[in-house]
Amino acid sequence: MSFNCVDDDCSEQFGNDATGMDCCFMSAALSQAQRLENRTWPNPPVGAVVVNNGEVVGRGRHLGPGQLHAEPVALNDAGEKARGGTLYVTLEPCNHTGRTGPCTEAVIKSGVSRVVIGIRDPNPSIQGGGARYLRERGIEVEIGVLPESCLELIWPFVTTDNFSRVYVELKTATSLDGRFAPAESLRQEGWPFYITGEASRYDVHRRRRLVDLVLVGKGTVMADQPQLNGRLAADDHDVPQVDPMPGYVDTHLSWQGGFKRDHYLVFAGESAKDSKNRIAVEKDGGEILFCRENKGQVDIKSLLQVAATADLLTMMVEAGPQLAGSFLGAGVVDRWINYLAPVVLGQGITWPDKFSDNPQIDRGFSLTRLDQLEKDLIFIHDRRNFRGTLARVTI
Repeated sequence: MSFNCVDDDCSEQFGNDATGMDCCFMSAALSQAQRLENRTWPNPPVGAVVVNNGEVVGRGRHLGPGQLHAEPVALNDAGEKARGGTLYVTLEPCNHTGRTGPCTEAVIKSGVSRVVIGIRDPNPSIQGGGARYLRERGIEVEIGVLPESCLELIWPFVTTDNFSRVYVELKTATSLDGRFAPAESLRQEGWPFYITGEASRYDVHRRRRLVDLVLVGKGTVMADQPQLNGRLAADDHDVPQVDPMPGYVDTHLSWQGGFKRDHYLVFAGESAKDSKNRIAVEKDGGEILFCRENKGQVDIKSLLQVAATADLLTMMVEAGPQLAGSFLGAGVVDRWINYLAPVVLGQGITWPDKFSDNPQIDRGFSLTRLDQLEKDLIFIHDRRNFRGTLARVTI
């Protein structure tokens, strides 16, 4: 049977056979999940398409808590054209009642004869329940089409066990000799220093749009006055069309020089509640969130608890060595993304002699991916084994 790809490059990328057709239409379902006005957390982003006679006849995406899931949206869009067709969905249809009814019932009622699933539900207590329920009612089910992309799409949801805690992504950028930036004497005052190339900076901006908060240290704000938005990815339609909240850590509220955003968060220590700078920071647009302190600094685990109470479920920590070391020392980093630039600085800012005396310091990262971005390399390490999880959700 011939089919019409929604993407002109589909046949070249995946081929024209049945496997290529499934990959092509799963790619279309992924595109649905990625084209969002806002992030869906705490729900995972999910996309779906309905195909009949090689044509996409229905499209759907999940928009967030309380909204219809992607499957019924796509099936409603298809209407009677769904009957006898195939539903492609990035995540296994649910077989339980939450804010909405079980998607499996909508699938059965639609009359589709086949369902192709990117990955199983990662929750061990319900994993496979939706697929099994559909098979028991005579619907052909296939699992594991473009699974890596489907798992990547919902990784913060998976690795935090449905957001039982805040997801933390640490981003660092270093030279070959482990420097974060050159010596102060070599930097031009008032201008940010970029150690990596344009492709890496663009990649960072795309990743920013996937998280609720981008967090830096006070020193970064003072040195670079960063905007911490996703402006380089503003025209991309495969990331949420909204910027993250910017924030920085300033234990003693010692900085009152402003930030290049109208509204931002400042994580301060409880000892700063009576700081004379508090009014100036708030007038500038800073919302101060007070945290417990540990050895005179904001306690990282307290910071995450405070962030959760502010409905911030995902954060990227774009840190220099001190703040990065604090998060690693607290053992709370879920994913570490390091951009390695092919330069040698010889001197400048580097890692402290030791990150922390905390025995929980992260030492168990596994390499998930290594890519090249023009002249730079990007290393992605995860605390929860991505490959092992991938194997579990595709069997």
